[in-house]
Amino acid sequence: MRGFRTAVGVLLALAFAVTAPLAVAASWAKTQVDDTDAYVANVGGLSDDPVVRREVGEQLTRVLTAQLQVGEVPGASDVIGAVVDQVLDSDDFPTVWEEANRTAHEQIVTILRGDAAAADGDVEISLADLYNLAAERMRAEGLPVADRPEGSLTFRTAPPQRLEDAQGAYQGLVAAGTWLPVLALVLLVGAIAVPAGRSRLTALLVGALGTVITTGLLLVAVAAGSEIAGLQVRGEDRALATAVIDALLDSLRDRAWIVIVVALLAFVGSIVALVVTGRAARRRPRTLPPPV
Repeated sequence: MRGFRTAVGVLLALAFAVTAPLAVAASWAKTQVDDTDAYVANVGGLSDDPVVRREVGEQLTRVLTAQLQVGEVPGASDVIGAVVDQVLDSDDFPTVWEEANRTAHEQIVTILRGDAAAADGDVEISLADLYNLAAERMRAEGLPVADRPEGSLTFRTAPPQRLEDAQGAYQGLVAAGTWLPVLALVLLVGAIAVPAGRSRLTALLVGALGTVITTGLLLVAVAAGSEIAGLQVRGEDRALATAVIDALLDSLRDRAWIVIVVALLAFVGSIVALVVTGRAARRRPRTLPPPV
């Protein structure tokens, strides 16, 4: 019976090792896809990212240059460069960036939930408010610009039709993000509770080592997925999209590393406990049967 309980405990530990990284990924994905505040918290800091600032600055410069027809305005290029730098360095840029990402994410969630039909065109991060800030500064420098630019100041996120196609996957993701962590916890409790004595430590050791391996594979998959996701975006928006993807995946990497560290501590602790209890068992005097 004890051998059976040990085998069940080890199997539960292995099942936990497989489920744990899936639970981490599912709960992370549920948060990022379904929770706009969590999404904005992760990407909001990108307003200080050099890649984001460069991409936004280049597009803002192109729109202002096209609006003014720089070749006909002496010194306009220098003024535009200075204005773009001022806008990006201002306290308004982080606010515009966060609000633009919030609006885009809310549109994505609305479509994924099926609360609204997909509109024509792509869901985009619109930074049109930056143009308004730049236009005010341009007018202050004596360079008149229109209220509405002849060109867009947007970055594509996802085609709405693709989001509609993903509605079924979204529902499954939300469910998995809820029940997979619960399942992982149940498996862990079972792996510890079912075996008895030192067999419990053996099951814990197996589960901890397995979790380190499977969560490490998750990190490898995240790295590969980041590259693949970036390639799905059109070339002119790829650098900014990659920066956003990396910012989102940083929180997943952090969760994965926490799991790995905890699992390594459990693994080392199990080995130490097995050694200590083994020595104690060998030193314990054996009780001889009473003489007949």
